[in-house]
Amino acid sequence: MRFVCDHNVDVAVVRALMQLGHHAWPVSSARLYAAGDDDLTVYAQDHDAALITHDREFSERRRKAVIGQHIWLDCRKWDAAEVITDQVEVIAPVLARYRDLWIKISPNAEIKLSYRWD
Repeated sequence: MRFVCDHNVDVAVVRALMQLGHHAWPVSSARLYAAGDDDLTVYAQDHDAALITHDREFSERRRKAVIGQHIWLDCRKWDAAEVITDQVEVIAPVLARYRDLWIKISPNAEIKLSYRWD
C-alpha cells in the first residue's frame, strides 16, 4: 500500500508503515510545505496513495465529500504510530477495493468507513 502523511502526522507513522513493508512518505518530502487540504488530496490521488491526517476539520469535510483515500487518525499524535500499526492490515483490503474512501481510525480499534457522498 502507498501512504502520504499530512504535515501534522509524526514521522514515526511513516517509519512504522515502512517497517511493515508499505510505501510511505511525508508531504514535506514532496516540498508541499504550503499546500492546502484540497491540494494534498489531489497530490495523494495522483500518486495512488491514501492520505493520512490528524486534522479533524479536513477529515469531516472529506467524509461529506469522499474524494480519494483519506485516513483520519483520531488519536493523540504520540499514539499514532501504534494505532496505525495495529489497524493497517485491517484497512488494507478496504483500501484495495475502493478508490474513493474515507476512514476514521481511533485508538480503541474503532474504524468507521464511508465511500459515498453524504
